[in-house]
Amino acid sequence: MEFSNIGGTLRKVFLKEYNLTLPVRGMGGAPEYDHVEFVLERAGALDILYRYDAPDLTIQRLYTVSGDDYTIETQTTIQNKINMSKLITWKAQGVVLDMSNLDKEHGGLAQDRALFEYVISSASGIERKSNAFKFTEKERKDMPGRVFWSAFRSRYFCAITKPLYETDGYALNYLSNNELQINVRAAAVNISPGASLSFSSLIFVGPEKSDLLAKYKSGFEEIKRYYRITLFDAIAKIIDSILHGIHKVLPNWGVAIILVSILIYLIMYPLTLRSMVSMRKMQELQPKIVALREKYRDNPQKMSTETMELYKKYQINPLGGCLPMLLQMPVFIGLYQVLWRSVSFKGAHFLWIKDLSEPDRVAVLPFSLPFIGNEINLLPILMIFVMAIQQKLTAKNMGGMDPAQMAQQKMMAVIMPVFLGAIFYHFASGLTLYFTLFYAFSTIAQWKMSKIHTVT
Repeated sequence: MEFSNIGGTLRKVFLKEYNLTLPVRGMGGAPEYDHVEFVLERAGALDILYRYDAPDLTIQRLYTVSGDDYTIETQTTIQNKINMSKLITWKAQGVVLDMSNLDKEHGGLAQDRALFEYVISSASGIERKSNAFKFTEKERKDMPGRVFWSAFRSRYFCAITKPLYETDGYALNYLSNNELQINVRAAAVNISPGASLSFSSLIFVGPEKSDLLAKYKSGFEEIKRYYRITLFDAIAKIIDSILHGIHKVLPNWGVAIILVSILIYLIMYPLTLRSMVSMRKMQELQPKIVALREKYRDNPQKMSTETMELYKKYQINPLGGCLPMLLQMPVFIGLYQVLWRSVSFKGAHFLWIKDLSEPDRVAVLPFSLPFIGNEINLLPILMIFVMAIQQKLTAKNMGGMDPAQMAQQKMMAVIMPVFLGAIFYHFASGLTLYFTLFYAFSTIAQWKMSKIHTVT
């Protein structure tokens, strides 16, 4: 931690375990005294004490750092020095989001910045703002009511400040395009002559792990959200729990991802099979449908009726290929978010992969190539290869297409693998590992489907 006597405040927290500094400061400070010079009273191994003497008040600020977790407790004591009661309304900084050094210290990945949020838990619910790296005057807000905590979260980490005193509201204060201040307000109180009053806060700065956040019994775990849509978020949290449950038995995150991939594919297989069978039936029926179109080209109504009769005869639902896939979307979206945002994968090794939260780079070139840069990442290349085989099998299974459709399918068989490979090329290897396995399983299913005839 880095403290400053200017404002007597916490300036920076560096997470040594993850080699990272979060873009936050000022937690536990006070905006009214943010630019005042405090005197350093004491600096111990795990605590530091500042003092500021105003004409009417003495303010002492004590920070006590936990030696065995990610918390800091701050206590501000205000003493009334005059011979009459003094009415004060105490405002404390929950957190200041400071993006002024974002590119220098935190990298410039747009996909990571999009995950920046500030979060405020109050009696009226939880307020969130995503893309919290650029600010405008429109951010200004003053809300009454009890505040439980205020926080910042990134892809993997969070900084939370919980006031340990009765609160009366919060305010968002725009400082600049790169800085936003979240202040928490206490109810107005009288301090008698010579008396003092203390305001304490608990600060957490660390990884966004559900079990870790839950142990403080302050609702910190509610900061964790994978998706705005409740259903997708709930599914993602179930998948996250399954992953961590597997990891407790088999403590390797790569193995856990593989087992979850198999589990999800088996659960989804009946829907996948139904979709594939439906599409296969539709394709095998194409010659009969083409014949009907030729026969009733001048009678669209009759053609429509005969086509529906054909579907009925062979028990085909025209939407049968799409609906099962749509039902699987919440699972895929939830899983994507878990694999992309789980801090547990940061630094986790698997086979040749040194970090499941990063691309699985196996070599670095002395020059850059278009789209892929100077890194050789093996998993996306394997995914392209597997997808190409799957697309070839898909085209083989789609008999009965006219020459134009066949040409389009062949073009897609080349474009789609390369397109998705380019998208995944710089993604986390844990995420790419899952989708490589998913396409491998789909390829096997397509191969099995090629042996089945559904329409006779």
